[in-house]
Amino acid sequence: MLFIILFLPLVVAAPQEPTRESYILDIKNGTLRNVLFHGTPLEELDLSGLGIRHLEKNALDNVSTLKWLSLANNSLESLPEFMFSNLSNLEYLSLAENNLKNLEYLFVRLENLRVLNISCNPVLHLRRGHLFGLTKSTTILIEGNNLWSISTGTFTNSFLKDDEELKNLEKMKTELTMIQTTESAETEIELASERNALNGNMPTTKNEILKGQKLKLCMPNNIVLSIEPLENNSVANGCLEIPVNKEKRSVSLQGLGIKGFHEKWYQLQYLPIISLDLSNNEITEITKELLNDLPEDLIYVNLRGNRIRCIWSQVIENRHLKILNLSNNFLEKIEDGALAKTNLTSLTFFENQLESLSFVSSLPNTLQVLILAKNRFSSIPDRTFVNLPNLIYLNLVNNQIERLQNDVFKGLDSLQILIITKNRLVEIERDAFNGLKQLTTLNFYQNSLRELQKGTFSGLENLKDLNLSSNKLQKITADMFSDLPQNLGYLHIDFNEINSLEKGSFVNVPRFTLSLTGNKISTIPSGTFDLPTLRDLYLNNNTLTMIDGDSYEGLPQLKHLLLIENQINEISKGSCKNLASLSILNISRNPIQKLQNGALYGLSLARGNSIYIYENQLKEIQGALFEDI
Repeated sequence: MLFIILFLPLVVAAPQEPTRESYILDIKNGTLRNVLFHGTPLEELDLSGLGIRHLEKNALDNVSTLKWLSLANNSLESLPEFMFSNLSNLEYLSLAENNLKNLEYLFVRLENLRVLNISCNPVLHLRRGHLFGLTKSTTILIEGNNLWSISTGTFTNSFLKDDEELKNLEKMKTELTMIQTTESAETEIELASERNALNGNMPTTKNEILKGQKLKLCMPNNIVLSIEPLENNSVANGCLEIPVNKEKRSVSLQGLGIKGFHEKWYQLQYLPIISLDLSNNEITEITKELLNDLPEDLIYVNLRGNRIRCIWSQVIENRHLKILNLSNNFLEKIEDGALAKTNLTSLTFFENQLESLSFVSSLPNTLQVLILAKNRFSSIPDRTFVNLPNLIYLNLVNNQIERLQNDVFKGLDSLQILIITKNRLVEIERDAFNGLKQLTTLNFYQNSLRELQKGTFSGLENLKDLNLSSNKLQKITADMFSDLPQNLGYLHIDFNEINSLEKGSFVNVPRFTLSLTGNKISTIPSGTFDLPTLRDLYLNNNTLTMIDGDSYEGLPQLKHLLLIENQINEISKGSCKNLASLSILNISRNPIQKLQNGALYGLSLARGNSIYIYENQLKEIQGALFEDI
């Protein structure tokens, strides 16, 4: 059996008789098994740089008198629980420069420890109870770690769960459930009419689509002559075999180079097909032959990615068609009345070359979803939407609109979602949104708005989500948002040029989330917030240099405060005096080097609460970080 027995200060390869002043290390295969000594009890022991990979649980039982111990610069990946519990006289302990990831249950009974050095270890999280046993007088050195988070309960006894903590856990679960069941997102509304139309069309007089059903498509010279059920698995020359999607009741003729259609080309009247995909072909015109003879159960036609430049009036006549997708064509003109003889519920013109919205006033009043994104509209004429009382979703993303005049959306009595992101808006007149009483979501992301008139949002009594991010707003005054409806839940004002807030800037609304990320806010006056139900406050990427406790009064239900990437270099006692409701405080990417005693006093020590500190310059934290000291 191979033993490595070390004399300190001498290192030798063979065992020697210990003297009264020396001690022997029993190390085998990188595992420290015991420390033996004679004479005066040891008070200092330097075990650094010995290549130790493991410690047996009782390896230090014979040196309980130690006051100074270094295990730095070894290869330790873990340590036995309660490893140091018998070293009750220990004042200095270094575990620096190892590979330790977990520190749980290591420091129990170290009441006299003054310095704990855990620098340069791959410790990512100081979880609840990891530093239990350390006292208010302990300084913890953490330089060179990639520390991401510190639990507010890192110094508490993780063996215990008191009644208060159990109540908090149950409350957190309830709040999470409420958040997860909040109203559906924009995409859900966008697809609502499409899904309803598809699900509502269940023909009962058609033949059943058989498993493995095949069709025969004949298209000489890329002009579709016919598509019909394939019989006897026989395909004539010049024809193609096409599968049917039985579950979706759909047929795909995508990317086949189709240029046109003969009269009565569609011969699938006795199959319950509801969706036809003609995308990515060479179609240049919508003719009577294309749409007018389709059966009543076929309600969705996809013409995305073709070469259509104009839709002529007096051509399309199909009262059964519900959904028409004309995205990614070359549309430059839609004649007035071109779609008047349809009962469409969803119409998409995404990424075309349209410049005029004049055709919109003659669209069918059955429309619920209208997507006009990525065209060339520079203005919205008066009365454009006056004949669309059933429209729920309107998307005008990525156009060149500069101004919204009074009553511009007149007629949209049912509108719930309005998206005008990535335009050139510089002005919104006070009464632009008159009549939009059902509107729940309003998105102006990435425009050029510098100011908002008082009363702009006063008639939007059902508005729940307002996004003004990536504009050019420079200040938030006390009356800018005073007219917002009381049920507004979410307000996003990220990436503007805001450099000042006023007392009373945010009163009662938003109810749940306020985001001010990416501005130039350096101070927050006391009384800025009076938001009794706010849960989330985002102040990332501003120029704050401190956490002023008075700035956050008026936020009794705040759960998440994010201060990532500011210029905070110190957190003094009292900073968190109004943040007792927080479950997450994120101060990552700030030049903080030290968290001193009392710095985070005021935060709740309830289970699950954490401080996030990744990518900081943090070198030291103190044992009474969360205490009133």
